[in-house]
Amino acid sequence: MYLRVRELLTDDQRKEFTAIPEGMNEWDLASNFSFSADDIEIINRHRRDYNRLSFARQLCILRYTGWPLSSG
Repeated sequence: MYLRVRELLTDDQRKEFTAIPEGMNEWDLASNFSFSADDIEIINRHRRDYNRLSFARQLCILRYTGWPLSSG
């Protein structure tokens, strides 16, 4: 039997942390959501074709929010 885990964030708070803010300027977008040559090398070296996009997305989210995606 599994116990229900208390959620730390409401659904609205979770969306706020995982969405790109509307007022974000070009510099912030480029610095948080683009890849350097080193990033691309890591993505290509450590991931296969079928999960490179997911790895890249998690890298962007981690870089922007400072938090990794979780299964919850």
